Amino acid sequence: MKSKTIILLVLLILTTSISFSQEQSKRQAVYLELGGSGIIGSVNYDFRFKPGNDGLGMRTGFGYLPDVLVFPIELNGLIGKNKIAFEYGAGISAAVYLNNVSNDLAFSNGNENLGCILFAKAGIRITPKKNGLFFNFHWNPVVNSEETRWAWFGLGIGYSWKKK
Repeated sequence: MKSKTIILLVLLILTTSISFSQEQSKRQAVYLELGGSGIIGSVNYDFRFKPGNDGLGMRTGFGYLPDVLVFPIELNGLIGKNKIAFEYGAGISAAVYLNNVSNDLAFSNGNENLGCILFAKAGIRITPKKNGLFFNFHWNPVVNSEETRWAWFGLGIGYSWKKK
């Protein structure tokens, strides 16, 4: 019960900060990610905290595996003011099991209905100067209480725009 409360509290705090941060953000993106922190795949919304293509930002998403909903939340940053930037970040992917099924995914934490993994990110991001195609490729190691998967990668493609 304690882990369920902690996960829900973290999600509530991050959701509140997301709604506040969106008003200050200039660069935004919506994209599909294969692999990465959603394990098989996820749909994501990413934004910068300040104007421009560089600096700190945040991403939140939603993924689905058979009988498991996945919610990746990440604090990330970009180094590079041009179209191509180095992307780094870290976050947590919360998992909600729809049926009390046991599986060998990295979400295991001893709770039958909830789980989580921690993840890191390092890679490249290609963002248009104005609006257009967004692309990223990154190394995405995932960690939980039982294992670390070092050889994990993600590939994202979507649409990015500047908020006026």
